[in-house]
Amino acid sequence: MKVYDSSVRQIPVISQVKSIYENRGLLRLLVVRDLTVRYKRSVIGVWWSLLNPLFTTAVMFYVFNTVFKARLPGGSPFLPYLLSGVLLMTFFNQGLTLGADAIATGAGVLTKVYVRPEIFAASAAISSAINFAIGLAPLTVVLAIYHKTPTWRFPLVLVVMFCMILFTTGLSLMLAIAYVNFDDSRSLINIFLMALQYMTPIFYPISVLGPHTRDVIQLNPLTSFLQVFRREFGNSAVSTIHNWEIMVGTSFLTFIIGFYVFNARWPKVVAKL
Repeated sequence: MKVYDSSVRQIPVISQVKSIYENRGLLRLLVVRDLTVRYKRSVIGVWWSLLNPLFTTAVMFYVFNTVFKARLPGGSPFLPYLLSGVLLMTFFNQGLTLGADAIATGAGVLTKVYVRPEIFAASAAISSAINFAIGLAPLTVVLAIYHKTPTWRFPLVLVVMFCMILFTTGLSLMLAIAYVNFDDSRSLINIFLMALQYMTPIFYPISVLGPHTRDVIQLNPLTSFLQVFRREFGNSAVSTIHNWEIMVGTSFLTFIIGFYVFNARWPKVVAKL
């Protein structure tokens, strides 16, 4: 008698996400490993999660606030605006690049033991989210320096983090295919991330842009992520329902597409590991 397997009729993405959840113990171990290995030989360890964005913010603050005299509309403080942008962009960069590379670096495990490869990308996104959460501490201090506090809506930042985890996991799964097949993809993604940094309002407000440039910048999904984060945590920007729609819609759509693309290409990719 043929036994019915309910997983056969499940949507592939749902079955894969379910598989990741069922292996949440392994996912937790991979997250701990990512955080441990990243700072294993560092003198100050995990404190680099704070110092890296702070150093970047300090340089950019000096350049744009001191040299170019950058100012925000309404006299809003520039430093909290800048630091929040650096923190979120660092979250995205780390989640994307580490997640994409995690498949290739996990080849020793993936070719010997049956493990869902998507777990490696998800663990990189989650570990980047933890670093981002740590970075909220100095952002709170910077807000206090300007006699501000996180808004009562700051728990909504958890929604931003969740959406970013989905967004970076989906992108990193697609990028992982290119990482395995083409060595040049790593150099190309670095160029892309540098360009994307200037296409995201990290150190400039959208309001100072011309109408055509503003439309282009708003097409960047990270703009909506950033506007929502700034609004809900420190009230240092204006976000709309449209920003929420783009952030949530883009994250789920990218996550689903990333799983479908990766699942379709994985049988050929694993042969090259």
